[in-house]
Amino acid sequence: MPPGEPVQIEIVKDPKIVGESGRHYLIEQILQQKGNSPHRVSLASAGNEKFVLKDVPSAQFDYIRGIYRSLCNNPYLRLSEDEVPGWSMFVYRYLPDHLLSFALQDLPVLVSKRILRDTLRGLAALHERNIVHTDVKANNILVDWDKGDHGISIKQVKLADIEDAIRVDPDSDIVGIQVGNLMWRSPESHTQARVNKPSDIFSFGIVCIYVMTRRIIFKVEEEELEEGAVEPLAVILERQISYFADEEGLNAFLKYLGDSPWCHVLEVLRDGFNKTNPRKPVTLWKGIDEDFRDLITGLTKFDPAQRLTANEALRHRWFEDVE
Repeated sequence: MPPGEPVQIEIVKDPKIVGESGRHYLIEQILQQKGNSPHRVSLASAGNEKFVLKDVPSAQFDYIRGIYRSLCNNPYLRLSEDEVPGWSMFVYRYLPDHLLSFALQDLPVLVSKRILRDTLRGLAALHERNIVHTDVKANNILVDWDKGDHGISIKQVKLADIEDAIRVDPDSDIVGIQVGNLMWRSPESHTQARVNKPSDIFSFGIVCIYVMTRRIIFKVEEEELEEGAVEPLAVILERQISYFADEEGLNAFLKYLGDSPWCHVLEVLRDGFNKTNPRKPVTLWKGIDEDFRDLITGLTKFDPAQRLTANEALRHRWFEDVE
């Protein structure tokens, strides 16, 4: 995990780990550890090179390794370069930045397009193998870059956290859970409906909006919650309907949910729009390039069946001038 997020750093003295490759890793810092979990993300060195070591539950190690091996060293995915089976640990090449922080710079449009295009290439590679990422967000997109006399140069872009991905058989779905991060999640994941590749696509659309506007559109501020009377999820769902759900799309989504209790929630939120609280559809947002608007509209259709696929999005005219 690259720097950019506030984490508690712990210095570890002389723990040496040997990977299957025979490479010796010296752990320098613990970058992330949740609560009392034994699973950690660590920064390590091997000679003059830096690596990230990530523990996973031992019961998942073989499953994750199988996913990595099926992806054949795809250049747009952060895949394991080494393994430490006895420790249930994967080893990744260190990349110095992630998109959540990198996009806050005043990036040239072509640089932003290149990053998003390469992210989409990684997502397409997953989807072609019936693998759903489940957690597409800006800080899971790693960037290696330089700044020289001619501006910013992108060296590598990799979609990370593939170890959280799920292989989904054809005609099957992920059901009953809210996968992904609250601020980047699709409507079907929020409502614990059937989740599949289109959910990744919706999240990618929200990443695109963030990169081009530097706004996390589903970030909820404390003052919006009316002293605890309103849940953040209610605010987010209302915004999703406001921005992305036309009548046809919302009706199709309600059918998609079936007899879910979430149907009533969405209907109440839908009926709350009026002259004093109008919808703000993306089709009317100002200051947005029309080709980009068309792309975003296709990525964020409320009806999952109507969203662009990763390969369709790659062929969109907004990406035509990216080398």
